[in-house]
Amino acid sequence: MARDAQGSSAVTKPTPRAVRVVLVVEDDAPVRELLAGAINDESGYLALSVASGTNALRALETVNTDLVLLDVKLPGISGIEVYDHMREDERLRVVPVMFETGTAREHAAELRDRGVAAFIKKPFDLHDVVAYVKRLAPPPRTTSSSA
Repeated sequence: MARDAQGSSAVTKPTPRAVRVVLVVEDDAPVRELLAGAINDESGYLALSVASGTNALRALETVNTDLVLLDVKLPGISGIEVYDHMREDERLRVVPVMFETGTAREHAAELRDRGVAAFIKKPFDLHDVVAYVKRLAPPPRTTSSSA
């Protein structure tokens, strides 16, 4: 609990962020850049991107994300393993995850069984991806002050 200048306790309210942070985890550089670019083009969103499951886990340790857009098949640690790690972490289990996969048939049942928020099949329409992002991590509300 925070204390004011006189030493009495005060409740500190979290400050709302001006942007929603989306972590894009995709090993294919052109796809990763396309996804991050489309998200960054949206007002109120910031996409950060990494190319591996290992780098995703590192980023998740330090970055407060609102959504993870995660490829199923990644070199080394798979997207599903990253997802499982997130669900074991009390801080990360509340972060929605949207999977992207070129093998939807192969993974659809497993993703549903794990309670994945959404998944989209490659090739995908960027408008669909952005719509899912906005649904899973709604844009921040802007507050206007009136005098």
